Amino acid sequence: MTRRLATLLLGMLTVSPAAAQQYDDPTRLEPVVISVTRIEQKAGEAPASVTVLTRDDIRQSASQTVDDLLRQVPGFSLFRRSSSLVTHPTTQGLSLRGIGPSGTSRALVLVDGVPANDPFGGWVYWSRIPMQGIEQIEVVRGGGSSAWGNYALGGVVHVLTRRPTERAVFFDGSYGTRDTMNFDLLLHEVQGPLRLTLEGNYFDTGGYPVVKESRRGSIDIDADSRHTTFNGRVELVASPEASLFVSGTYFDEERGNGTPLQLNRTGSGSAAVGGRLGTLDDGEWRLTLFADDQKFRSTFSTQALDRNSETLALDQRVPTTSAGGWLQWSRKFGSHLVAAGGDARWVSGETNERVYNAGAFARIREAGGQQFIGGLFVQDVYTPHPAWELVGGLRGDYWHSYDGTRHDTPPAAGVPAEQTFNDIDRIIPSGRVAALFHATPTTDVRASAYQGFRVPTLNEQYRVFRVRNDVTVANESLRPERLTGGELGVQQRWGPLEGRITGYWNEVQDLVANVTLTSRLPDCPVGTTCRQRQNLDLARIRGLETELELRPARDWRLLASYLFADARVVEASQQPGLEGKRLAQVPEHSATAAVRFARPDWFNASLTARFVGDQYEDDINSLPLGSYVVVDLAVSRAFGKHTEVYVAVENLFDRIYTTGRTSEGVISIGEPRVARAGVRLRF
Repeated sequence: MTRRLATLLLGMLTVSPAAAQQYDDPTRLEPVVISVTRIEQKAGEAPASVTVLTRDDIRQSASQTVDDLLRQVPGFSLFRRSSSLVTHPTTQGLSLRGIGPSGTSRALVLVDGVPANDPFGGWVYWSRIPMQGIEQIEVVRGGGSSAWGNYALGGVVHVLTRRPTERAVFFDGSYGTRDTMNFDLLLHEVQGPLRLTLEGNYFDTGGYPVVKESRRGSIDIDADSRHTTFNGRVELVASPEASLFVSGTYFDEERGNGTPLQLNRTGSGSAAVGGRLGTLDDGEWRLTLFADDQKFRSTFSTQALDRNSETLALDQRVPTTSAGGWLQWSRKFGSHLVAAGGDARWVSGETNERVYNAGAFARIREAGGQQFIGGLFVQDVYTPHPAWELVGGLRGDYWHSYDGTRHDTPPAAGVPAEQTFNDIDRIIPSGRVAALFHATPTTDVRASAYQGFRVPTLNEQYRVFRVRNDVTVANESLRPERLTGGELGVQQRWGPLEGRITGYWNEVQDLVANVTLTSRLPDCPVGTTCRQRQNLDLARIRGLETELELRPARDWRLLASYLFADARVVEASQQPGLEGKRLAQVPEHSATAAVRFARPDWFNASLTARFVGDQYEDDINSLPLGSYVVVDLAVSRAFGKHTEVYVAVENLFDRIYTTGRTSEGVISIGEPRVARAGVRLRF
């Protein structure tokens, strides 16, 4: 077991060049990634900034959710600083390198090649991805739309699940403070060419207060959360060159959002089918088809200034149906590895809302529409010399937003009872060129230039939302976001020390932002702060990221990373006052440091500290959020081949930090100290 752990142990921040494998260190087995070019290749041969989290990284982490685990990766952030443990799903949009965080993700999240971004709103239900079933997570920073299309504006996060190799049972159960419990059961079965995976996960927590103590009133209660997830997959591996699979997921989640009247619930079912045929030498085909049906409900309230009373303001129900798929062909031609294919996704969704005024029913609002987006791509990975790899990719996408309508019964003042919105059609090209140069056996140089895009979601076009007394109005006329950027990086290895530094520059046209208005729109009740989703002409995000790993001895790993992100509005013709302002929710400085000790016959331990710098809650930079440091600790001990016990503590020193502020002075806070003890079993 010790040898197996050693061979699997990969640097969380390490992407070792192939040439550097001459260094005799059995712990540096280089991972294989597929998210850069959609073709399997060693991470050191991928001309992009890639971070790989392995199964061992997951086991040694104190995190209970995938998003908290990924916060160790430089540049990863959600819309708000809070964990997905108890926060509202619509704040769980993913951003990489500070590219305009919002409830909608500006990076593509995949689970085994299937998009995990919510089809209606673009956020990610991180609790749909149980930690027990993950084999590897690949985080690729930099525009990836030329290969992956929509959402890959700032990069790709690809979760790869564990594949059965033999009959096995895995169980992880824990219980901790605040009545937090997590039970995860994973079953693997192998019968000849058939592979079966079944996983069930149940999570429940009593939660914690999300409003700063000095601002709480009698209505402030703990924000709690409960979810159930079931995943199943059957795969027929007829030969190394041919396989078929069918998979499905059921997900049910309930959350209380910190006051008696605010809650949300999501129920969804999804399925996928696909297969693989052929080899790269003769031509390989891969196909995946997927579909999803989902129902989302969320309520919002108006709270008194003293927070001792609240009244219901909005009750939303959002049914969504989506379907899509992708087809890819790849083949080697001498020193060329060519890939071509296409993908498409159709979404139909609407928001059905009961609007209340002072707690009394006022009207019904219904709005929604349909979207289709599909694209074709071609790519060439050219290796003219062992020291060089060149990549060129080109893609074209067609976006169609149609059947957009809104009905208000009875209509509010200034709002028509019936509205029909214009259809939108766009053809969006994107490309990428990249180069990797193995300058020496221990030095790699990477450079790339790329384009990316993201089309507005149905949520941004049609759904109004409210955070306490801040109302954000939809905008059916939003344009697609377009990114043009580039990066240059150097990776160097000096014996047990490996480091990487990357500079990047991104410009985003028509970035969608929540813009504070000087005059109210009809959807903003009197007494609220009114915002609307609008396109900003140009935003610029530039910065520097560094990653270091030191292995002073076989059992020790020292990790450090740092990200500087200068994210600002350059042009905003509709709101000139925003020009020069920092993008909301983007810290200029963030860093992570970790110390890990791994000797399974003794114990494993991991201590991680995360620093997040100052940032702003709002677009006009009037609501600052201060910096903070949190520390996590995890310790585990194996007893024989089948049992491991562990203790994990998040926010070890119980640091109180701000995650949000509203215009009337309400301050939201993040996760307090949460400790748990658990056991892992394998048979």
